[in-house]
Amino acid sequence: MKRADIFFVLGRILFDMLAIFGALNLSYFLRMKWFEFKNPFTDQLVQLFVAPSTFFPYESFISSFSLKFTAIIIIIFAVHGRYKFREDEKVFDEIRHVFWAFSAGIALLLVYFFFAKFDFFSRLILGMTWGFSLFFIICGRILLRVFRRILYKYNRGRTDLLILGTGKLAAEMLPILLKMPRFNIIGILSNEKKYNEKFLKQKILGDFSDLEDIIKQHNPEEILLIDNKSSEKISKKLIRIAHRHHVIFRFFPDELGLDLAAVKISTLKNVPLITLFNTKIDGWGLMIKNFIDLFGSVIALFLLSPIFIAISFLIWLQDRKAPIFYASMRVGKNGQVFPCYKFRTMIPNADKKKAELMRKNERAGGILFKIEDDPRITKLGKFLRKYSMDEFPQLLNILKGDMSFIGPRPHLPEEVAKYPEDSLQILSIKPGLGGFSQINGKSDLSFKQEMNFELFYMKNWTLWLDLIVFIKSF
Repeated sequence: MKRADIFFVLGRILFDMLAIFGALNLSYFLRMKWFEFKNPFTDQLVQLFVAPSTFFPYESFISSFSLKFTAIIIIIFAVHGRYKFREDEKVFDEIRHVFWAFSAGIALLLVYFFFAKFDFFSRLILGMTWGFSLFFIICGRILLRVFRRILYKYNRGRTDLLILGTGKLAAEMLPILLKMPRFNIIGILSNEKKYNEKFLKQKILGDFSDLEDIIKQHNPEEILLIDNKSSEKISKKLIRIAHRHHVIFRFFPDELGLDLAAVKISTLKNVPLITLFNTKIDGWGLMIKNFIDLFGSVIALFLLSPIFIAISFLIWLQDRKAPIFYASMRVGKNGQVFPCYKFRTMIPNADKKKAELMRKNERAGGILFKIEDDPRITKLGKFLRKYSMDEFPQLLNILKGDMSFIGPRPHLPEEVAKYPEDSLQILSIKPGLGGFSQINGKSDLSFKQEMNFELFYMKNWTLWLDLIVFIKSF
C-alpha cells in the first residue's frame, strides 16, 4: 500500500471530523448566541431566529453531545465504506455516498434519541448541523482531490501501471489512460511474439511471456490487461503471475464479464445458483423509472408548450404544404416498431434521397448513417438539430410509453436488421430521448463503441446513473 493512499484516507477522516465538529459548533452559536445581531449600517437589531426558550451550556454541549456525535458519524462513515483505500470514485458518486451515509447517521441518532428518551434541546441545531456538515464535508473532499491532482503534476502518488496488449482495444484505451494523471505508464507488453519497439509512442518492453521478468525489473503497482483476444488459459496464467508478485491485476471484461454486472446469487437446495439478468432495469427500479417518465413528460410538455407553438409556426412559414411533424418508424422495447416524432428538419421526400447519399456515409461500421452538411436539412432544421430541439416531440413518445427520458438511441428498422445477434439484447429496454452513448460521443462513435456504451448502461443501470446522464445531456 502506498503512503499517499494512507495519507489521503487519514486526510478524509480528519477533514470529516473537523467538518462535523465545526458544523455542530456553528449551529450552536447561531441558535444560542447569534440568533440576533445589530445591523452595522442601520444600527437596527436583526433577528435570525426566535430567542431560545432554554439555554444549554456550551461546555455541556461539547462534552455530552458534540464529541460523541462526531465520533458516531465517523464510525458510520467507516462502516458505509467512506474510508476505503484505493478508492476510485467519481466526484458525483462520492457526493452521493457522503449524502446518504451522513443522512443515515442523522436518522439513526434520531431513532436513538427517541428510544433513549433524550430530550434534545434544539431541533433547529440538528437541522443546521445536517446542512452545514454536508457542505463542509463535500468541500473538504473536493479540496483533497485538488491537492491530489497537484501532487500528480509533480509525479507524487501516481500509480505505476504496466499495460498488457497491443490490439485495437489497447489502441482505443491507451490515449484515455495517458490523459489520466493518476497513472504513470511504465511500458507495454505485446500480445504478439514479433513486435515493434513502440506502440502509440509508448515503449514495448516485451511480450506476455516476459511478464514475470518485467515485474521483477520495473516493479509495477498495477497491471491492466487490454486484450479481448487473449485466451482463458493465457489470462489465468497472467493473473497468477501478478498475484504471486503481489501486483493488482485489472482487465476489461468481455461479454460474460459485462453480464456479471447484473447478477443475483441464490441457492437451490443448498447448491449455489447464479442468475444473469439481461438488465438491471427491473422490479421497483423499472416502476420508478416509468413513473418519472410519465410525470416528467407531462411537466415538460406543459413548460415547453410556448416553444412548441413557436417552432411549429416557423416550420409552417418555411413550407406551408409540408407537415410540421415527422414520424420516423423506430424499433423499441422487445423489437416493437413505433412512430418516433420529431419536428421536420428536412426537405420533403428526404427518405427517398437517402439511398443516393449512402456512399458518403461517415459512420464507421456501415450500419448507422451520418454525413457532414447533409443537403436534405433545411436552414431552420440545422438550428433545431444543433440544439436538439427537433427531438422535443419525442416527449409525446415518452408519455405514450414508447420511449424513456434516458435509454439507447432509437434505431431504424433497416439498421436493426443489420445488427449482429449479440447487439439485439439492447432491445430489452426502451430507447431514450438522451442516453449514455450520446454523452460519450454521440454520432462520432462507431457502431461497436455505441453498443458497448449502451450495453454498459443497461447492465449497470441505477436511478443515479440516469440523473448523471440527464444532467450531462445539457
